[in-house]
Amino acid sequence: MREISDKKEIGLIVSYYLSRCNDKAVHALGYKNFTEAFKGIGDLINENPNNIKNMRDEFDPYFDNGRKGWYQRGLRASRQKIFDEFAGVTDADLERIVKKLLSIAKGGANLENNEILKDLRALIRQSTMHYSEDFVWQDVELTNEFKEAYEAYLEGIKWRIEYYNATSVITTPTSKNIFVPNQWFVIASYAVGVYSELYRYKTYFEKIANINGQRTDSYAKSLRDDTASVDKDLFIKSGERILHAEYSDDEQRIKRGAGRIWRFVTDYSWWSGQKTVDRGDFYLSVVLNMLNLVNASQGYVGDIVNAYGSDKNLKEITKKLERFTTNLQGQTYDIEIVSEDKNTSIVCEPESGYNTSTDKPHRISISAKSIEKLGRK
Repeated sequence: MREISDKKEIGLIVSYYLSRCNDKAVHALGYKNFTEAFKGIGDLINENPNNIKNMRDEFDPYFDNGRKGWYQRGLRASRQKIFDEFAGVTDADLERIVKKLLSIAKGGANLENNEILKDLRALIRQSTMHYSEDFVWQDVELTNEFKEAYEAYLEGIKWRIEYYNATSVITTPTSKNIFVPNQWFVIASYAVGVYSELYRYKTYFEKIANINGQRTDSYAKSLRDDTASVDKDLFIKSGERILHAEYSDDEQRIKRGAGRIWRFVTDYSWWSGQKTVDRGDFYLSVVLNMLNLVNASQGYVGDIVNAYGSDKNLKEITKKLERFTTNLQGQTYDIEIVSEDKNTSIVCEPESGYNTSTDKPHRISISAKSIEKLGRK
């Protein structure tokens, strides 16, 4: 037995089933045709119907279903994992597994949408997987709307930017230059959801510290390093009071929210934190690890994430790739998150070769060719 809770993996399993069993699968799921199936399945798991179709097409070259699919390339690691895992499963068992996955998704019992504060471990892991699966390593063209919005943000902090074909040059108030490939602006967008949720947690922690007359720096250190010395009941009750003022309709959600704030400040392994939550850059290592970037050379991506998360206009623009690039499409940070608590995960058979690790995206570097382009717009 193994747990399946990630939306993207559910989509891959269903797409594998559609490719392997073809029209039989469409009718078994209650749809008239593939177009209806793509839309219906997409609605159930909050996935773009085109993505369901594309994932099915990736499996098509390996089945005798009358479609060529994406025969030009081999299966990516995440697709190969699904292919290998279910190769020995009968059609009947595969149908049962897919129906169970979609049934639970339809019920929505394990989705984090309605929680006051999201499960940070689930949010970070599933956002990382989404980035790993969806980010396309290619040249990026930025829209004028985005360029103007980002330039306005930088002007507000006394920085300047010049845009070139594939690279931008940012000048700090001390006249130092930062060379930024356009891909960094895309990469950063995938971490906005994680950044924003971490800051929501931090804001509630600061409110709890304030009503209890605590300094945030010393309180944060005590909570992390000497938890036993802190009055947990007082902390939880303070959190519940604050949340109740905003969410007075659901006591259970309030209790779960207050409990998660406590976990946030006492269990840094839950969200892979390093610096104490009172620090302004406490989120940076989490974001860079999520995006698989090297702090020394690519730390400015964290600043871009901060810009997106703190500027309302940029945050809205970067929610969808087609809004801030001219040649990419898809959702970035605003995705469904499924709780990874043991009592809410989807459990399916068969059990074979499950690995919670994800494919790592490429590391980003500025090529000599990109730097040469700085000489021309």
